[in-house]
Amino acid sequence: MFRDRVSPLKIVARLFALALLGSALACSSGSPTEPSAPPSTSSSLTGTWSGSGGDSSGPGQMTWQITQSGTSVSGTMTMTDTSTKVTGRGTISGTVSGSSLQFTVSVLAGGFDNPYNTCSANVAGSATISTSSLSGTYDGSSSCSGAITSGQLTLNKQ
Repeated sequence: MFRDRVSPLKIVARLFALALLGSALACSSGSPTEPSAPPSTSSSLTGTWSGSGGDSSGPGQMTWQITQSGTSVSGTMTMTDTSTKVTGRGTISGTVSGSSLQFTVSVLAGGFDNPYNTCSANVAGSATISTSSLSGTYDGSSSCSGAITSGQLTLNKQ
């Protein structure tokens, strides 16, 4: 009774894109033109970040639980495809340098709901951070849907 209009690859890509979005937002730092933002990045990324993202696979919602230690960021993410309501769960990691965050998001096989539980996805990107929000871009791939491109995300600290 699954509809054929949204392929499993697109769903996996969407979930991965959301994961990446969350990672980027949770780990990014102030814009390079804002020299006053970097001092607050080390303490401001720890916490819960929620928001939306979209890429070549479609739109979605995500939540990131992030911990920052020095310049390293790590945590977990949950993303839900807006169209299919399929959820993916994975990890995020990254490095903060000045006002930017370089990040990766990974969802291993088993991290997506059925019928996409055999799919995996990985994305990498960069983000900038403000006091209460993160925004960034990312690209990657899914084992079920192929390339994930043109990813953009925006997360708000909860």
